Amino acid sequence: MRCPYCGSLDDRVIESRAMANGENIRRRRECLSCGYRFTSYERIEEKPLMVIKRDGRRQQVHRGDAGSYWPPKSRTRP
Repeated sequence: MRCPYCGSLDDRVIESRAMANGENIRRRRECLSCGYRFTSYERIEEKPLMVIKRDGRRQQVHRGDAGSYWPPKSRTRP
């Protein structure tokens, strides 16, 4: 992260907490150059599940439909 005070890229994480909704992370950071402390919020980015077809097309698969794409033996294995 870039320090908002001096612009340096050197920092360290002092404290890290998950937010109440569980989707965001709040991090307290300290700049190693000037000592300024600041807060950053991070959000987890979810990538869509994609299937590559035989002709090279990419098609997005919904989580509920994913089981129909795998071979039957792999779906029943523990």
